[in-house]
Amino acid sequence: MRIKLATIWITLLISLFLLLPSMLPENSPLLRFLPGKKINLGLDLRGGIHVVLGVEIQKALDVELDKFFVDLQNRLAEKQIVVSKIERLHAERAIAITFRSDQDEKTFEKLLKDDFYNVLNISNINGLTARVILEPTHEKYIATMSLEQAREIIRNRVDEFGVAEPIIQLQGSDRILVQLPGVQDPERALQLIGRTALLEFKLVDDSLPPAQIDALVEKFRVQTGFKNNFTKAELDKLNAALKKDLPAGTEVSFEKVSDPRSKDIILRPYLLRSTTVLTGAALEDARVTVEQTSQRPQVSLKFSKAGAESFEKITEGNVGKLLAILLDGVVVSAPVIRERIPALSAGATVSLGRGTRKQMQQEAKDLALVLRSGALPAPVEILENRTVGASLGDESIDKGKFSGILGSLLVILFMAIYYRWSGVLADVVLVVHIFMLLAFMALFQATLTMPGIAGIVLTVGMGVDANVIILERIREELRSGKRRLGAVVEAGYDEAHRAIFDSNLTTLLSGFILYQFGSGPIKGFAVTLIAGIICNYIAAVWFSRWIYEWYFSRFQVNKLSI
Repeated sequence: MRIKLATIWITLLISLFLLLPSMLPENSPLLRFLPGKKINLGLDLRGGIHVVLGVEIQKALDVELDKFFVDLQNRLAEKQIVVSKIERLHAERAIAITFRSDQDEKTFEKLLKDDFYNVLNISNINGLTARVILEPTHEKYIATMSLEQAREIIRNRVDEFGVAEPIIQLQGSDRILVQLPGVQDPERALQLIGRTALLEFKLVDDSLPPAQIDALVEKFRVQTGFKNNFTKAELDKLNAALKKDLPAGTEVSFEKVSDPRSKDIILRPYLLRSTTVLTGAALEDARVTVEQTSQRPQVSLKFSKAGAESFEKITEGNVGKLLAILLDGVVVSAPVIRERIPALSAGATVSLGRGTRKQMQQEAKDLALVLRSGALPAPVEILENRTVGASLGDESIDKGKFSGILGSLLVILFMAIYYRWSGVLADVVLVVHIFMLLAFMALFQATLTMPGIAGIVLTVGMGVDANVIILERIREELRSGKRRLGAVVEAGYDEAHRAIFDSNLTTLLSGFILYQFGSGPIKGFAVTLIAGIICNYIAAVWFSRWIYEWYFSRFQVNKLSI
């Protein structure tokens, strides 16, 4: 009997110990002696941002085919398969290869089967020209993996940003839901999670002089609404208009240069080959460093082993040419490849353009963060953006506290008046149940939301219901007068147990279903519901019965106050 009573006390003390970090202010000196885990408040209670991102899956598919285009060129050279022409068809998302003979074509088909099985497929052959596309199953795989990879990259960025208990979930086939509770700087958070940081390396095509490119841009500038401070969408629109006037397989991009006198943005045009020869996926690390000559902050890139080998091949085959480094479609620099860069030393730097030193330092830090955590596999667009103010969260918390305290007081008074001392015992057990539930949430660092508070209120109601069933069963046994007092209580618990177990089990199953298939607020409600039901069953069925047993063993009881 002492062990059972000690179990109740130990459970209550552990619950209070786990709850203290959530109850004390953040600057309390006592927190250093307490566990770091605490109940996190959700977006609706704490404030923060709610963002829905749209992922441009088509861009990821284009980048994937660009990679295979470069790989095909390298494999053809290694296998000494000479082709008349190999061309990347961007509009059709295909690769066109023209062979010199039927034998070369058959050798290529074998190469494709051996080295690119299940990723590339010949859609049709017209004479000596083969049209190669992504295998449909691989295309679907890339689309799925791009979305999941984008979610994980955003999660990594949010973790480095320092947001506790973020909600990052997939929605449909091309959307990601992001909720960041307690964010103090929403604008910077949006820039970090929404910034594509799509790092690309493209060779500069020197078939047209910059003056001619400028003339073409001016020709379509007004028509496309192109501005100096352009966006990726405006650049794509301009390239669509310029397509007929540019050499096949090329596109235009610009480097944004700041005029030192007027501080205006000047565009430096580049004619680029459309094929991406290397992407940010080849990066291993990105760190903020300082440029030696100007002492400006910059971002130093370090390639992975495979990326360094690819970079070596690119520099070896294009000595004397310009290699443009693009970030989200904008040229950040275009250095000359002066010599082959060995794989052991392969790396690059991204210089920052405008602003004060402090602004460039922050920009470099953010850029290194998004590149280090991973560049998004495809551009993302903010489809929905809502900011929840902290005042609304405080108001919700105050209302939740008031309703919770008022409801609890009314229940306690009702139980004490209607069931007398047995009702007081039920109230004590109910308090233990609430402490256990909140301690459980603190232990697992669950996020408390308004639907979660609703789940707590529901389980409190179920706890009251369980105690009412037990006390009514005991009353029925007392009215029969056929048993001693201890046997009456035992019979009351035994009879009530079946009804309590059935109702708790069915509600528990419903909670698991809501958690499995629900999202956001539904999951918050399900978590508190599941934890509350478990704590309710332990407190109402076991703890209250043990207290009765201890009471009857300690005192001579002739009449039960019920």
